[in-house]
Amino acid sequence: MNYEEFTTILNRHIFQSEREDLLRTMAGHPERFIGLFRPSKPKGKIFQHILQAREIKFGDAMEEIIAKWLEHYGYQRLDNRIQVNDETMKCDHYALSPDGSFAVLIEQKIRDDHDSSKARGQWRENFAPKVRALHRKHGENLFAVTYFIDPTFRKNLRLYSQEAEQLRSELGLPTIHIWYGRELFENLPFANPKDWDSMIEWLQEWRRRLPELPEVNWETEEAIAELQEIARRNPSLWEKLARQEQLWREGYLSVLFPTGKGLHAILKTLEEQSSKKYQKAANALRDRLR
Repeated sequence: MNYEEFTTILNRHIFQSEREDLLRTMAGHPERFIGLFRPSKPKGKIFQHILQAREIKFGDAMEEIIAKWLEHYGYQRLDNRIQVNDETMKCDHYALSPDGSFAVLIEQKIRDDHDSSKARGQWRENFAPKVRALHRKHGENLFAVTYFIDPTFRKNLRLYSQEAEQLRSELGLPTIHIWYGRELFENLPFANPKDWDSMIEWLQEWRRRLPELPEVNWETEEAIAELQEIARRNPSLWEKLARQEQLWREGYLSVLFPTGKGLHAILKTLEEQSSKKYQKAANALRDRLR
């Protein structure tokens, strides 16, 4: 992996569909934004939603990045949907070692900052059942890891260590681990600690280039072109959004389209299509813009 591939993964997960995702949430779940009993105004609430979504998507991006490192080391990805008793569960990473001598399960999180009850529940209801199921398949040839990328948060290390020791004793499996940050690259067979150093450098450079806050004025040429393409692909989204009266009344659309020219460009795009679904969306948006 190199810096370009690393940043491509991050940018694709975090930014590629950001505008469309926000519109979908506003149209489908306006209750997440509107209402008197909120401490923030529309612009602040939009910022909050975008930034929270970025945190979640960052976790998804880092999951793909760790998968790429495993692939680079020669690990062979296995079907990550496994049968646990009567339930199908999805593993973050489930792979066969490069030499085929063991399997690895890695359940990955960004940081260890949950309260103890949630951490215990995650271990007992998610990680431990997967380990037991895969132990029945692989026996002692299993590496099982709960992995936190951010090494600065170790809130529940003592709890996890106790749970891990109990599970090791129950299964007779010593290779159950709690690892943070660099430890995965230091301790996982076939991995290389220097790759952690590279990833930290790349992440620092990527963060340095980020703007302080998201751009929420969607009337630039680039933004309007993207929104017109969304209108061509999904006219019903604009119809649904046009019918969310309280979002308009509280000023959420005015934040995104302060002059209205972006909305009129989207309306024109809808009007240019002849099929009924486009005209229905155009009528709803036209009524809103009068």
